[in-house]
Amino acid sequence: MQSADIAAWVQGMGSLLAIIAAISIYAKQYKDKQADDKNETRAFVEAIRDEVQAAWSSYCIEIHPWLQSLPDGEPFNVTYPVLTERFTIYENGASIVGKIDDPELRRMIVKTYSLAMGLIASFQLNNSLLNERNQLWLLYQGPNRDDVLAAREKGLRDYAAKLKERDLWITEAVAALLLRTDQWLSSQPEQ
Repeated sequence: MQSADIAAWVQGMGSLLAIIAAISIYAKQYKDKQADDKNETRAFVEAIRDEVQAAWSSYCIEIHPWLQSLPDGEPFNVTYPVLTERFTIYENGASIVGKIDDPELRRMIVKTYSLAMGLIASFQLNNSLLNERNQLWLLYQGPNRDDVLAAREKGLRDYAAKLKERDLWITEAVAALLLRTDQWLSSQPEQ
């Protein structure tokens, strides 16, 4: 072997080793990125579980028992000050929902939050109906006062039935979501 052949051989081996090193580095970075994505998704699901559990616990203390014990045909005469800013984890990380590898869990998360937001809107509407009825009771003195007040009261009774129905939907959705998140988390070890 001549020195030129040896130099070419060393250069070729160096190039081959550089390619192998580059591939190894890329493979490690890719694997690390996948682990980071899985950890981010896992952390997001944990945060969703915690957010739903906290909101549900608060709801169960503040209003759920009152609504459940409301006799059929009665209006829900409670002004419930609801805020929509309770779902910061979901609203700030909704794009991560698509990274969850369980389609059923993804569907349950979206469904539960949709039902919760619908229930919030329903309580806000009930609050408005109560306020309107109370204002009419105090201020309206027209000749058909009793009829107007009776119509408002009927509207509140009818709406209370819808609130109770939404309460049942969210009760079922939260229980199913919490169970599914725990199952999913137990099958997803931290990376």
